[in-house]
Amino acid sequence: MTERRLQPVQESEERQAHPERAISWKQGGDEGGFPDPLLELIAARFRLLGEPLRLKLLGALTGGERSVGELVALTGASQPNVSKHLAALMQGGLVRRRKAGTSIYYALADPSVLTLCDIVCAGVQERFASLAQALQLGTASQPAESRPTELSEQQGGAEPLPSH
Repeated sequence: MTERRLQPVQESEERQAHPERAISWKQGGDEGGFPDPLLELIAARFRLLGEPLRLKLLGALTGGERSVGELVALTGASQPNVSKHLAALMQGGLVRRRKAGTSIYYALADPSVLTLCDIVCAGVQERFASLAQALQLGTASQPAESRPTELSEQQGGAEPLPSH
C-alpha cells in the first residue's frame, strides 16, 4: 500500500481540498485490507454514530450552529444527556464548539458524516421498500386474501400469514 493511503485524513477541509488523499474503502481490500490501527479509527467513528440521540444532534446541527439550550429543545433530551453526547461527538471530531459569553454553540466539524448518514438512510429505505414489496404490503388494490405470500412460498408451502 502507498504511504498516503495508510494515513487517515484528519481535517475535513483537507479532505475536501484534496479528495484524492481520502482513503477509499473499495481499494482497501485489494492488498490485504487496512492495517488494524486504521480499522480501529474507522470502528470508533461508526460507534459514535451508533447512538440515536447523537444522530438526532447531528441532524439538528445540519441547519447550522446551535446552542446547548436549542439542542435540548429540539431533541427533547435532558441538558446533561445532550452535553454528554456533544462531548463524545466533539472528541470524535464530528462537531466543534464555540463559546460566546456564557453560551456554548456547537456546529458540524465534519460534514462528510452527513453523506454517510444519507447513504445509510437510503439503504434502510430501500431495504424496507423491498421487504414491503415482497410481503405485498404496497399493493392496496389487491385484497389481502388473494395476495400471493412470497414468504410462505419460500418456506415450502407453509401457511400464509393471517390478514388483519
